[in-house]
Amino acid sequence: MRTSKGYAALFCLCVCFFLCSSQSSAQTINPVQRAELKFLLKVESRLSPRQQQMLSQPVRTQIALAHELFDPPDFNGGDDDHGGLNLGLHANDGATARAATLRINTAPLAKRGANDLLAQEIQGGLTKISHPEIGLELSRFGGFTDNESSSAQCGSNVVTSYSSQTAGTFSSLIPTLQDFNVITAASALGVAFSSDGGSNFTALPFLNAGPSVDVGRSSGTGTLFAILGNPSVACSSAKRFYVADTPFFISDITLLAPDIFTEQLFSGVGINISSDGGQTWTDPVPAVLKNQNHIIDSGFLTVDPNDPNRLYVSYIDLDFEADFPFIPLTSPPRCSGIAVRIASEVVTSSDGGHTWSSPSIIREDCLPIQQGVPQGFQVASTRLAVAADGRLSAAFLLFHPLVGPDGVTVTDYKLEVHVRQSANKGSSFGPDMKISDLVQVGDGSHSFRPIVQGFFQISTIPVVAADPVKHGKKQDIYVAWADGRDNQKPDGTAFFGTYNFGDILLSKSSDGGITWSPPRAISPTPNNFKGEGRDQFLPSMAVDRDGTIAVCYYDRRNDPKNNAFDRYCSISQDLGQSFHDVRQSSKSWIFGSQWDELAFWLGDYDTVTAPVFGGGDGFFGAFGISGDNVTGVFGRSLARE
Repeated sequence: MRTSKGYAALFCLCVCFFLCSSQSSAQTINPVQRAELKFLLKVESRLSPRQQQMLSQPVRTQIALAHELFDPPDFNGGDDDHGGLNLGLHANDGATARAATLRINTAPLAKRGANDLLAQEIQGGLTKISHPEIGLELSRFGGFTDNESSSAQCGSNVVTSYSSQTAGTFSSLIPTLQDFNVITAASALGVAFSSDGGSNFTALPFLNAGPSVDVGRSSGTGTLFAILGNPSVACSSAKRFYVADTPFFISDITLLAPDIFTEQLFSGVGINISSDGGQTWTDPVPAVLKNQNHIIDSGFLTVDPNDPNRLYVSYIDLDFEADFPFIPLTSPPRCSGIAVRIASEVVTSSDGGHTWSSPSIIREDCLPIQQGVPQGFQVASTRLAVAADGRLSAAFLLFHPLVGPDGVTVTDYKLEVHVRQSANKGSSFGPDMKISDLVQVGDGSHSFRPIVQGFFQISTIPVVAADPVKHGKKQDIYVAWADGRDNQKPDGTAFFGTYNFGDILLSKSSDGGITWSPPRAISPTPNNFKGEGRDQFLPSMAVDRDGTIAVCYYDRRNDPKNNAFDRYCSISQDLGQSFHDVRQSSKSWIFGSQWDELAFWLGDYDTVTAPVFGGGDGFFGAFGISGDNVTGVFGRSLARE
């Protein structure tokens, strides 16, 4: 029997279950794997709906997958099919699934022929980075979406990492089918590299997750790793690249006998390092690690432009220590009473990611629970930028569910864009400064993840960028976000009665973050637009060494009905005074939110990058495109005009 309280290796186990089952209607469920999935559902049951919204989309996807595999509990709290798989499937020895899956060519993509299904393609001037079509071959129910990318460029080398259901197949499914006594490390991140500025990419099957654990041995110990998504990529030279991985899990396993073991779980942010421009990667090193009383999520990585060895990682800590902890406490919790602590924290490395500091708090809130609803302001995911003087800026969204007399029904949200700064390399932070209120885009129904037309969720986390070079006495910092204040239309089916068409707003500080300009739209709806409105959302931003600003985002300006997508970048060469727009996509597309039932979101962010280290100029950005009935990652260089 198993005594684990952990939820490690979730992606490995979930992908293995789902793809094996959908291949053949036949698969034996390992009791160890069943225990992990059951515990995942238990974790979900501990969270209120508002707390669940704090989780990133990769975590929520794994919860959805657990529900997909197992029927919901019956009224007595048990599983109504006694642990069997959902979808009318029946378990046997899984031989058919094993034979079908092992025919897949798992060689590195760089070694495949030019006519191979996964060969490099250029479509309509875009560089194809990921290859979700192989996942579609493996499963018709789920496992063929690549999205939510992050990129970094140093010199002529570019690395892009992305959330990938297919990566989980290659990293965990195939090895597990070969030996069911082995629990494999799992990676839900794909990674690709380019040595020509982003014109051509070589994709690796998955980002390294770590060694496997043989649970069939008689005794011993082992450590199991799992990385589930939300990549954040940075570089400090043309050779040295980093990928921050969250959610990231480490599980220390002690074998008591074959298939009998205990497990201690830790949640954190993992850092993979490449020293050859993204061609090979180390196993992940934890930048921060906490026990089962914490869920660490939404990591973000940046490098100090003045010191290539100094790295910063921010993350959200969903802390249950005061609210019925999963494991006994060894010290008093930071919050008292029945409350959940939601904190934005940062750790730093001064030696290129080998060792990391203890956490510093950017913002924390102790939220009392009233009938399942956390009360008060809550901090959402944080983005970081380092200016030319070394000052670290942390931008974040605060949201406050406003409830009615019953204390449960949410009647509205109050949202604000804030920034805090550190002058001592992240050891402490100055005053919490409000930049602006935020009016949620779409129907405004899900705190910082509203539903927009097309019935999918987006993130409205603000992004921040700092000029890496001083221009005279000015120290310019920029914060951008999606906002629906300027075009609100009555809508009888919207959560709060209006549909708010989104614009990308920008606020600027020229004095290092002391004062901020009023926000304004960088590309407002033109007067001759023929529809009711068009949405812009999910911005990313970068500033190069000449002070040129690129803000990139998804945009529906080319469809008066506000359905079809494009990717646009707005460029400023006068320090944000004016912008001109550049279309990145070759043609508009419709987002296929239900093509892959296990990946039902566009992504929390895609990034644009400028080569601060290693020479070079211009920008590079990657983003998700739905086409040919799958969603994959494409990219394009953006020359500075």
